Amino acid sequence: MEKVQKIKAAAIVLACVVLDIVLHVVTSSYSTMPENPDLSLAASILGTEITASLWALFAFSGVAFVYWNIRNEILGESVKKGSRYGGAIALIWMFAMLEGVSLFGNPVIKEFIVGLSDAIPVFVLSVLLSKLQSEKVEGEPSVTLTLRHKIKAVLIFAGIFLMGRYIAYFSGVIQSGYQIRPIQTFVWTLLMGISIGAALVLLDYRNERSLKHRAVKFGFLIFGLNWAAFLVFMPLLFSGYLVDVLFRIVIDILLVTTGYYLTYGQGLSHLRSG
Repeated sequence: MEKVQKIKAAAIVLACVVLDIVLHVVTSSYSTMPENPDLSLAASILGTEITASLWALFAFSGVAFVYWNIRNEILGESVKKGSRYGGAIALIWMFAMLEGVSLFGNPVIKEFIVGLSDAIPVFVLSVLLSKLQSEKVEGEPSVTLTLRHKIKAVLIFAGIFLMGRYIAYFSGVIQSGYQIRPIQTFVWTLLMGISIGAALVLLDYRNERSLKHRAVKFGFLIFGLNWAAFLVFMPLLFSGYLVDVLFRIVIDILLVTTGYYLTYGQGLSHLRSG
């Protein structure tokens, strides 16, 4: 990346962090912050507002980093690339926020509004980044996913995520509300898997590399880094969540990597780049 582009990209990230902060201030009446939270060391020293702002800077920088590394492998040109990527990440972050309904019993509307306050800036960030110069890759996928393939991809991700998460729930590896709020937990887990599958369909990430390489890159970089950037908010702000979040990150990355491999390896293997 040229120096001028780096400066522009940094300015875009900062502008979207400010937008994120403003939206959270505007929607503060919908905040699900507990009354007497057990704050982390960082939040106790810096305060919740500064800590949350530092999270936003870290998370949005992560989103920008991933986009810049895969921008030439996303279908379309300019704004279409940013819209695909931004839409995919916004969708994942939006549904991820709703887990608070099953975990803590938070109202759906509050979690939705708070999630939207992050989803909108991350979409804007991706679109603005796509306006910067990018190369057009030769040999873009000439065969797009049909409706049947899209449905199959979503179902595969929904099934893999649902099965993997429930194994983690039952074994107690990660916290869940399946015993206290079984219906909400099932609905959220299913919808989260569907949203990840929908994000894959929206992004339709493919390149000339091997299936294993693409699955790992999608699972660990495209999904993994953005997922970790989002989830790290909890241990950064509150005490006692670090181990749980680390397990979530590792488990979910492995599930998504497997989901990608099965999606393009079973029944969609004829779809290739070029």
